[in-house]
Amino acid sequence: MTTYTPISHLMSQGRPDVYPVCSRLDATISWLDFSTRVKALAYGLQLRAENRWLVSSPDAIEFSVQVLALWHAGKQVVIPPNMQAGTLKDLASEYDAIVSNDMATLACDSFVFTPLISQATFIDLYTSGSTGRPKRIRKTLAQFESEIDILEALWGNKLGDCAIVATVPHHHIYGFIFRVLWPLSAGRVMDNVLCTDPEMLKNRLSAFKNAAIVSSPALLSRLPELAPLVSIISGTCTIFSSGGPLSKVAALAFDQQLGYSPIEVYGSTETGGIAWRKQLIDEAWTPFAGVKLANIEGTATLASPFLADALPKVIDDAIELLSDGCFHLLGRIDRIVKIEEKRLSLPDMESLLLKHSWIKAAAAVALASRKQSVGVAIELTKEGQSILAQHGRRHVIQLLKVYLAQYFDKVLLPRYWRFVKQLPMSAQGKLTSAAVHALFSPEDNHHAVT
Repeated sequence: MTTYTPISHLMSQGRPDVYPVCSRLDATISWLDFSTRVKALAYGLQLRAENRWLVSSPDAIEFSVQVLALWHAGKQVVIPPNMQAGTLKDLASEYDAIVSNDMATLACDSFVFTPLISQATFIDLYTSGSTGRPKRIRKTLAQFESEIDILEALWGNKLGDCAIVATVPHHHIYGFIFRVLWPLSAGRVMDNVLCTDPEMLKNRLSAFKNAAIVSSPALLSRLPELAPLVSIISGTCTIFSSGGPLSKVAALAFDQQLGYSPIEVYGSTETGGIAWRKQLIDEAWTPFAGVKLANIEGTATLASPFLADALPKVIDDAIELLSDGCFHLLGRIDRIVKIEEKRLSLPDMESLLLKHSWIKAAAAVALASRKQSVGVAIELTKEGQSILAQHGRRHVIQLLKVYLAQYFDKVLLPRYWRFVKQLPMSAQGKLTSAAVHALFSPEDNHHAVT
């Protein structure tokens, strides 16, 4: 039986010594082991003068120990978006030291956990900035606790004592909440292994009687093509997906083979969670409790208990707001481009391509050449791959252009096409404009399909 405790009171309130916290390949970490580690490290860090500490452990349980120890030592937590040398160099002025388990002090009997003050417990996360430099997003523990409270109210009973198995990293906000903070707060076992491929996911799920999966569209959309889902995913009560919309083809495959489809979560580092959906039941997104959206002259604004203040925040996506407060996502505002003075919504083009039976995934970009034009990168379905093999690239492109011509002016039709085995997703399951642009070289100017 799980017992829900806010993170701010978790260490001071505690759990039974033998309570399982985390599963590793070779062992289960108990509450006694976990809390002893947090206590020893918090005591050691309390003796240090540095205040801003970078947390970079690739190990989910060590990462959790370090974050809680820093908070209980009264320190500021800094989590980088990645551990690339260039990123750490850019962030050098943002932290004073890098936390290490070697800083733990075993002679820590005098250290006593006291409840954290949620509003005064901080963490710095980073996201892509408009200048190319990581943009700092400062959050309080209170913001995280508000979100976790709502997640538990929505899905806590459904999850029960499920273990949490993940295919997403723990140092981005989705993984940090769904893989670390929420399981710790709810008393669910977190699996320490990051499942990077279907076989690993299958093996880790088999280690638990019941499990929930925290994943992304990047992996979930490919699972149905690799093997029957029941052979990979067994004993699973719930699947969460975030990082972008899941394709309807993938949602249908899960529903047909497992009897249910993933729960999709929409949000960002800046906003926290915004809404959720099960698209086969309703394609519209349902805002989380307390979250309200408005659409004023095409600008979407958000009021949320997960924000730092009560001021409405403009979000980067265009929405169609429904009378019941739910909404449809129309794509990012900054992806409306002009081609020969005609406006084109790249998300609209992608959405229409995804409705074609040959297309599994699509990404459109505006390419700056002598005359600005559109390039599309496409993953084909098995049907599309068969047509490509039988009739060739030019035949497929021409028929897809005929299809798009039903909806777009001729000057807006893509001139450059890439058929790829897999779109270039990041580790977080996100597809960036830069990654798609990289598929198109300047030489493509001489190889346009017209």
